[in-house]
Amino acid sequence: MIHHVSIPAMEPKRVAGVLAELMGGRSFPFPGPVPGAWMAVSGDPHGTMVEVYPAETVLLPGRGEAPVQFSADAAATHGPFHFLLSVALDADAIMRLGAREGWRTRLLGRGAPGRPPEFHVIEYWIENQFLVELAPKGMIAAYQAALQFEALERYFSNQAAA
Repeated sequence: MIHHVSIPAMEPKRVAGVLAELMGGRSFPFPGPVPGAWMAVSGDPHGTMVEVYPAETVLLPGRGEAPVQFSADAAATHGPFHFLLSVALDADAIMRLGAREGWRTRLLGRGAPGRPPEFHVIEYWIENQFLVELAPKGMIAAYQAALQFEALERYFSNQAAA
């Protein structure tokens, strides 16, 4: 289980506030070495949290026994990292919130090309640069079923036979 992730944002406070709203949680300044960082906390029993750092923040390995180091550097505007987040809001509320923020928000299917979708997610583009896939309660069960070993083994054995 992933309990927290960190993402970049041009406006960390705003982004943390929107993520907290999506999760039915709250946002707080992130205590630590990065000025301007915020966190969105769900308040769930798992301690689900999204750390939101200023976009120019980079994480570097510490030297020797030192922990992670933080530095400011030119950040890429897009990258391959994203995550799927279960949220408290329903799909309509998510779409309204995306429209309010002016961020690309789309309900889309996921699965193998040329086949019906295995599950659906809402692509939610934070500041139109960073992808977070959202799953309201009604959508997460299909995702969970598709990612069970039996379903994956069945899918890949069918692929090998084709």
